[in-house]
Amino acid sequence: MGTKVARQKNAAAVALGREGGKKGGPARAASLSSKQRSESARKAVQARWAKAKELKTSTVLKKPSADTSDQVVLDLLGRLKATSDPSEIRRLSDQLERAIFHKQYKSTRK
Repeated sequence: MGTKVARQKNAAAVALGREGGKKGGPARAASLSSKQRSESARKAVQARWAKAKELKTSTVLKKPSADTSDQVVLDLLGRLKATSDPSEIRRLSDQLERAIFHKQYKSTRK
């Protein structure tokens, strides 16, 4: 198995990419018709909902939504601590955020 080598990003390239990114979105939006912008926004919303739906059906939060117990939060924290994969960290962080938000939301509704 090969080992991964951490690459340093070129700061100048990062800054240049960021500048282009800052300009690119508004420039693209300005060049689109309102119908095209609406379609683009619709696709983005559908992608976000699909991702949320996928996370909801994952093994950790597969239990009923009422289960935002401390044990679920502790399990997610343990799994987060044990992994070093960036995509897994992002996924677990999202699940943890969702569990804590629902836990706080339920406690304020009582």
